[in-house]
Amino acid sequence: MQIILIRHAETEWNRKGIIQGWLDSPVTERGHRETDALIAELFSSGIRIESVFSSPQDRTRAMASAIARNFGCTLALQDELKEQHFGQFEGQFLENVRRKYPDAAVSLFENNADYVPPQGESLAQAANRLISFIQKLPLICSYNTVCLVSHGHIIQAVIALLKERTFNEFPRFYHLNAGYSILEVNEMAKENIHVVKWGIASHLLKIN
Repeated sequence: MQIILIRHAETEWNRKGIIQGWLDSPVTERGHRETDALIAELFSSGIRIESVFSSPQDRTRAMASAIARNFGCTLALQDELKEQHFGQFEGQFLENVRRKYPDAAVSLFENNADYVPPQGESLAQAANRLISFIQKLPLICSYNTVCLVSHGHIIQAVIALLKERTFNEFPRFYHLNAGYSILEVNEMAKENIHVVKWGIASHLLKIN
């Protein structure tokens, strides 16, 4: 099974530098153009999506709905695809968090996947729930190509773990808004998820 793992398009809070997590903000006009460019890229690459699974948050649902509509396929919402829960830091400007809670900010965004923010969850917990969902996909559907629409922080952690077997380098696997990775899942293999390509974003160069 081929998995197209996509980060949602740009939102107002992305542009302003506000931590979203399980909160939401509207997709920007640029974000809508990013979605259009992504869909055109998928078609031009010969990718034929047969089913879409999405985080239930509005920003992911917006992109997932557009993909499902263009490919004429089903859309299902899955809590496993939600972003890491950043707890008390959600809704705050990232720069303010870095200034007021420097140690927590470094742990959260740079070097400690096991750090649990107050009222939140660790990056490791979030990444493992998404990986568990990916692993069971071949058991719950029989499609050849499936699209997952999720979030930036959790995606980079998943790619880091799959490629490096550790979260130590997770910031290196950053995905731009509307960037995507291609995974292959083999239900018969012991290590059954393989990263084919990651961080694909060339389609975004065409956007003003």
